[in-house]
Amino acid sequence: MTFRFIGIALAASALFAQAPGGPRVHRMAAPKTTEVQSYLNLTDAQISTLQQLRQSEMAALQPIFQQIGPLRESMRTQEHSSSADATAVGKLVLSIQSLEQQAAPIRSSFQQQSLAVLTADQKTKLAALESAAALLPAIHEAAALNLLTPPKGSAGPGGFGAEGMPHGRFGGPR
Repeated sequence: MTFRFIGIALAASALFAQAPGGPRVHRMAAPKTTEVQSYLNLTDAQISTLQQLRQSEMAALQPIFQQIGPLRESMRTQEHSSSADATAVGKLVLSIQSLEQQAAPIRSSFQQQSLAVLTADQKTKLAALESAAALLPAIHEAAALNLLTPPKGSAGPGGFGAEGMPHGRFGGPR
């Protein structure tokens, strides 16, 4: 029983450690695609198809998001309560995890559909991009230590602006 409570408490604390509202779900307001389009040599038709797939994915996930929202709000209420109920928190954590597990196959399905839009050459380039993405934490740390020259247009050494705070990736505007 004690181990179960500890597990629930750990899971709850992990959720509380997230920013308010939990993981961010980005709105689909016409994201910039110029860099990826150029790098992967995507056609306008491919971009359009990928954007439509992303919108369909968000629509398919919306019912799950709508269920998770109130649960996360209840978690925040419990977090700020002086008399938080560990059992209630544990149930909320398990409910959220269950809903997130329901979202996983939906996301996977749409990702597979998106990948199917790409040519073999584009998939090869995407694999290289994915490998590079794994280096982002090291790149940010190296930039913060002024070991990397920030890209043109960034705010200053190490990606820090005049206020000493990071501005977006590599110091660029957010």
